[in-house]
Amino acid sequence: MDTPTPPLLPLSELAVRYVRQSFAQSRLWFLHQLEPERAQHNILVRMVLQGEHLQTARLKRALDALSLRHPVLRACYRTAETGPEQCLAAPPSINLDYRDLDGLSASERRAVIERLLHDQQNTPFDLEAGPVMRACLLDLDAASQELIIVIHHIAFDGRSGEILLQDLAHYYDSEETGAPLPGRLQYADFAAWEPGYVTPRLIESEIVFWRDYLAGMPLQLEFDRRVRSEGPAQGGRHAFTIQAERVERLKQVSRHLRLPLFVTLTGLFQIWLHYLSGRHRFLVGTDVHGRDLPALQDIFGFFVNQLTLKCELEDELTLGELLARTRQAIRVAHGHRQLPFDLLVSHLAPQRKSDRSPLFQAKFNYQRDRFSIEGLGAARLVSTQVIQDLAGFDLVLDLMHRHASIEATLEYDRRLFSSDEIERFASLWQELLGQVDDLLEHSLSDLRSRLRGWDDAYLQQQQHAHLDQGRARLGNTRRRAISL
Repeated sequence: MDTPTPPLLPLSELAVRYVRQSFAQSRLWFLHQLEPERAQHNILVRMVLQGEHLQTARLKRALDALSLRHPVLRACYRTAETGPEQCLAAPPSINLDYRDLDGLSASERRAVIERLLHDQQNTPFDLEAGPVMRACLLDLDAASQELIIVIHHIAFDGRSGEILLQDLAHYYDSEETGAPLPGRLQYADFAAWEPGYVTPRLIESEIVFWRDYLAGMPLQLEFDRRVRSEGPAQGGRHAFTIQAERVERLKQVSRHLRLPLFVTLTGLFQIWLHYLSGRHRFLVGTDVHGRDLPALQDIFGFFVNQLTLKCELEDELTLGELLARTRQAIRVAHGHRQLPFDLLVSHLAPQRKSDRSPLFQAKFNYQRDRFSIEGLGAARLVSTQVIQDLAGFDLVLDLMHRHASIEATLEYDRRLFSSDEIERFASLWQELLGQVDDLLEHSLSDLRSRLRGWDDAYLQQQQHAHLDQGRARLGNTRRRAISL
């Protein structure tokens, strides 16, 4: 008989001071210890604001209140005799850097912002000392500002981003200090409770399933004719937008096939990867929120787990059949999503490399935009961008569904791909999305031919464009007389 899961209850004030790290946290703590000088798990939230300027003193107070309200933001991390542990530190003063860029030209301002984003993204946190959050406020002109908040992933996930903005807006407008509410669950409560939910018996049965399910599957996705240079991954990023009319066509196809849009997009991602790699069998990853219980929905912290999807593509299958197979693969994997990813890795791929993600090297994520507040104070929030390092993957496609369109970010390892290649790959992806409703009865081999044709056309177009640019430069070159 299964032992019932213990109730999730708040810890005492004394017990909460030293708590085990969650399975998700211990995975990042392990990677941080391998390379403490790297900042691969920093998450940068970039907000563009219009209207009345934020007051730095009020913003600083709001950030400190936010840290007090959510203790995971001021936790410190260490390895104790009993294992990885998080310790509750005294309320810190969150660092808020302020820069006035109003007097700079547009090009100078862009250069300063890009350099600042790079520095903020690549400056590691000291997890043993804390805190794990910092911020920077930029005055751009009389009516524009940017607010940049950087948080380590060990205390943050997508749902936490929504809580972050809501609480920051609340504390900016109020005089509240942000003390934790009595009886309200915190992340440390979840971390202490987790072993009663993810029990040794569950872990054992899940390992048996995954070992059998992934038996014979390659644990590395290799791309033909590409040699990875030595050294750490060098992340690049290419952003593009899937326009509303194309998204609507994808939704219509999904409704016709009775598939969630996520399934349709995941299947098309696999076909795209098949064309790029030449492989028929491989693994891809996707994030799952890890907040299955209602009591976890409003807790600030890191709950995300990584899920491994098995991709087996056969030339004679039609696109419609491949999408149906994708739905089944996702359904099977989601039925076993409780196993923490690092436990799966330790059993199936223990010889991990710090510069490469184990099990899968390509990842696909799709989510709806949840960074939804009107603004901060009297300032209106115009846009929000979330930036994260590649963290050992070769290719990561992140899709954020905002209103009717989808904002896409294709992250890649510069050791394998050039920026021109990635732009070409993104164009191929867009072509595939745009014609999906006409391709449902086509086989994989036919889809591969279509992709090759679109690829050749793109390369020819780029070649003609370069020739035209060369002719234009030549025509604008002033000719000099030749002296004899």
